[in-house]
Amino acid sequence: MSDAQVVSTQDDTAPIVANPSSASKGERASSGRLVRLLATVGALVFAYAAWLPWAIVVTNIGDRATFPLLVDPNIAIIERFFNFGDIIPSPFAVAAFSMLGLLLAPLLWRPADSLLGAIATHTFGLWLIFATVFVVAFGLSPLASGKPFESTQASGQDLAIFSYTGHLALGFWVVVVALVAMWIAVIGLLIGEWRRHAFWHLPGNDEDRPRTLLQLPGASVLNLGLIIWAFGFLSAGWAAVNCTQTPLLLGSCKGIPASSALFAGLVQASGNVAVTSATDPNMLLFLDPTIAQNAIGILLGIGAAMIFVGVWLRAVTRTFCVWTTLWLVAAVALVGLAYSGVGAIIAHPTRVGVAAGNWTAQGGVFITLIGLIIALIGLATLSATALLRRNVE
Repeated sequence: MSDAQVVSTQDDTAPIVANPSSASKGERASSGRLVRLLATVGALVFAYAAWLPWAIVVTNIGDRATFPLLVDPNIAIIERFFNFGDIIPSPFAVAAFSMLGLLLAPLLWRPADSLLGAIATHTFGLWLIFATVFVVAFGLSPLASGKPFESTQASGQDLAIFSYTGHLALGFWVVVVALVAMWIAVIGLLIGEWRRHAFWHLPGNDEDRPRTLLQLPGASVLNLGLIIWAFGFLSAGWAAVNCTQTPLLLGSCKGIPASSALFAGLVQASGNVAVTSATDPNMLLFLDPTIAQNAIGILLGIGAAMIFVGVWLRAVTRTFCVWTTLWLVAAVALVGLAYSGVGAIIAHPTRVGVAAGNWTAQGGVFITLIGLIIALIGLATLSATALLRRNVE
């Protein structure tokens, strides 16, 4: 065989030698997506399960036992079944903590060499440590031991001592599964970042390529929709009692906000759920209605603020469009549930915890829907330009 033939053979096989490297990069990218997906799903399950019953508690008054009470962390803290010594977290703090992991999840999907992504991973890990400590402490507390324990409650100047017996419920074990998934994901993310020195070398890949001119109208429309949604969902009245004004936009009475309507919708939905034991699968549908008072507003409000800021600080990517779409889907679903709550308030106000009277729907419902429709139009424009730019490249 001649030298020319040898050189030709080597040249023909050179590209084959390079293929394993490109394949390994593809495998690492796929693995990174799976780890981020695991963290996101775990945070979503935790945010939901944090408002499911973690324990079933029976109050013992002498020889009599009351009807079992389904207790989630928020109720356990409010009723002093579970405490942190002299520290009593506010309902807002409990709600924010339950949603923090899910709010951090979009930032985990930043580029591999992103400083913001690295900070989010470490913050997510720190939150996960506190969440794990809380869950372990709850599981080891007298509330979950199955043995009677006493609680002192003040009534005026008198102190009443009650005896309680609690058992762990299905919601607690769902949270444990979510924690295991998130720990696997966080360890995988940290190992990947430590190998790249993504945190200590202060990478600067958080500024994507400049926006195209076509993205500007879409960004403006999307943010306008978010502003209108925020006013309608977080501020405007959704239902009012004995209101004589026409229930249309500026002619509406202030009334109650979407959080109260959502609370009524959840009360109506959970009222049809029957739970027979601590492991009854129906318990997965017994969501604490107080999630509507702070947690839903925190999740949707901060999520909208992240979209609002993100659309101006960096070019729109497919990942950004996916997260915005998920936010819109959640917002629309919750609007539907809140609207059903308005119907429940109008039909039977006292059953859902509001005063009796002539309740009517108000303009907040329509303002919120208008905002979501405008935001959807803006997102469609941004998604089209993002896909067009990718196809051109």
